[in-house]
Amino acid sequence: MGLFSSLNTGYSGLNVNQGALAVTSNNVANASNLDYTRQRAQIVSLPSIHTSSGDIGMGAKIQTVVRIKNDFLFNRYESSNKDLSYFKTLQQNMNEIVSYFPDVKDVGLNKDIQNYFDSWNHFANNPNDDSAKVDLASKTQTLANTIKETRGKIDKLKVSVNKKVKSFSNEVNGLIKDIAGFTKEIKRVEANDINHANTLRDKRDKAEKRLVELTGARVQKGGLTSSNVGQNTSIDYEKDYTISLGGYPIVDNSTYHPIEVKENPKSNENMYSIYFQKQDYSEVNITKNIPNQSIIGGLLEFRGTSYDEKGKLTDGISGKYINELDAFSSTLIQRTNSIYSYSAKEKSSSDELFKPISLTNDQINSYPLNSKMVEDSLHNPVRKGDLRLIAYDNNGQFQKDVKVSIDPTKTLQDNLDDINSKLSTEGVDYEAVIQNGNVVFQKKDNDGNGSLDNGALLVKDDGSLLFSALNDVQFKSIDKANNANFPFPIKDGSFDVVAYNENGDELARRTITVNSKSKDPMYSTLEGIMSQINMPNIDDNKDNDSSNDIDDLYKADISNGKVVFNKKTDDTVFVGLDNDTSGFGGAVGINKFFSGNDSKTIALDDKFVKDASLINAYKAPSSGNNNVANDMVQFQYDDVGFNSKNGDSVKTTVAGYYSYMTSNIANDSERINTSVDNHTAIFNSVEKEYQSESGVNMDEEMTNLMKFQSGYQASAKVITTISTMLDTLMGIKT
Repeated sequence: MGLFSSLNTGYSGLNVNQGALAVTSNNVANASNLDYTRQRAQIVSLPSIHTSSGDIGMGAKIQTVVRIKNDFLFNRYESSNKDLSYFKTLQQNMNEIVSYFPDVKDVGLNKDIQNYFDSWNHFANNPNDDSAKVDLASKTQTLANTIKETRGKIDKLKVSVNKKVKSFSNEVNGLIKDIAGFTKEIKRVEANDINHANTLRDKRDKAEKRLVELTGARVQKGGLTSSNVGQNTSIDYEKDYTISLGGYPIVDNSTYHPIEVKENPKSNENMYSIYFQKQDYSEVNITKNIPNQSIIGGLLEFRGTSYDEKGKLTDGISGKYINELDAFSSTLIQRTNSIYSYSAKEKSSSDELFKPISLTNDQINSYPLNSKMVEDSLHNPVRKGDLRLIAYDNNGQFQKDVKVSIDPTKTLQDNLDDINSKLSTEGVDYEAVIQNGNVVFQKKDNDGNGSLDNGALLVKDDGSLLFSALNDVQFKSIDKANNANFPFPIKDGSFDVVAYNENGDELARRTITVNSKSKDPMYSTLEGIMSQINMPNIDDNKDNDSSNDIDDLYKADISNGKVVFNKKTDDTVFVGLDNDTSGFGGAVGINKFFSGNDSKTIALDDKFVKDASLINAYKAPSSGNNNVANDMVQFQYDDVGFNSKNGDSVKTTVAGYYSYMTSNIANDSERINTSVDNHTAIFNSVEKEYQSESGVNMDEEMTNLMKFQSGYQASAKVITTISTMLDTLMGIKT
């Protein structure tokens, strides 16, 4: 080995220390960059020269520059960041919700509720005072408007959250594309298994961290390598890299599959859903598969992801509060309307419960029921099956069970002829006729004895679905109609139908029973309730007089989809309900005080908006009667049922349920705020641990700077010394 070899050894020292200084300088420059992973030059010895005296080193070189990164620790850092962002997303929206329910003395819904009942109390004490009626109308409108405004704010927030899902999805697709591009370039740079694409990996880590934060996507790395770098262990530089979302691959090394966000066809509120497009170009909805613990997952959890048959969201945090506000509004409306239905009128009618079907003569007489011409006009197809009709006598007692086969290949009129033929044979004094394009039963003397013996004819079992197809509501069991037709459910219970004269004296009272579980349609169908009211041989007054009962004064009917009470006498009489434990009056909307059926539609009925003087305090039509107003005042103290669409059922007062709602909101907000605090502490701890491993430590870097500077100076001294020796050697004269 000669001096020239020693000179080269010194030169290698210069290069190594110069390169190490460059790496250290890069670390110092990126000290404030939280997405930067500190690097170290891996210095290795050059091959030695073997001599008889032993191996002589030839210097050193920088084999590669590696990141000091523990991928498992990075995963914890990434996960804790995702969890914290999720709870912060919920916190931001919960803080907005909390502001909609100011629970202070003189502001908000709580105050409006109290003012509303105070107005009823004032009206009860002054039943003939028009100013009290105007005040009541004003306070009612204020309460209804506050409820609607609160609901509108929640709906608006839900729409805003929905738009964020769309905007974040655009960022997600950009990240997916970038990550795939970075991975492709990393593989190119590192193809020789020596070079490390550290800057590209830092960029990909940053994009990956944000993608996981947004979506909770699952990152999988295969072929990770472990190496010691000074006092640290690096676990990094995978060979295989994939990311999946909702169980579907969105990144597979250098290829990617963007997600698509578009309006869900099931939604009538223009709500977005997230789709993954498979290789055959078919799409699968992965909205419900997005992990909750992410920003988009938090938005979806707040907004909701499940739809009912009407296209409305049924879940989500916002949906929970909307459902509770709806339950509050619905009970307030139904109970108030039930009480107000006690106020007697000469003629009363309900809301429109269904749209009557009106068939043409051709559809009735010329086309079979299963033809497209007829079927398109029906509520549902008619099938071949048996129709069972129950006949009752004039005392409301069971008389006959009549079974008729319905054939959908026949016309409607032919089937009605079959029904009427069977009724005539059985001596049932009814016939099926078409009125206004619909089918009803009307009395007819089928047995020819000169009297109409049957008090009612009802459908017990419609195996053919004929009346479901035609009438939809009248002959349907109440429990089924509750879910589809009535604004509010009719509960099992009873109510009184009461008739008064013009002086407010009670003329007749009849108790009507509702039992949705009964196999007797007299008690479990709307038509049966009408039949109970109209039954002729019921002595309401127990005076053995058959001419002064409810059925003599009024006829209850279903006309144009509404329940109506029409007078049967020329006398001035009034009809109202009383003791309504079934909620019938409020459910069908007889003589209602409120319009609407939930927090979005609640309002003072339009007739009272136009003329507040029409509001009555009485049951019996007497100027001094204030029974309805008193019942309204008592209502605020009664425990009533509040049933939310999310399945919660609470029995309490109106003010109690409002307190229940606001307590839920406060508890949810406190829970989320606590979670934010806890996860902030966890994140700070994990971040500190991660940064201590992979972040830049300025003290350590300064030490390295001095070490490599000294090494560079020492290498330079070696070269200077060898240069002097060479000069001396070259100056020797032979």
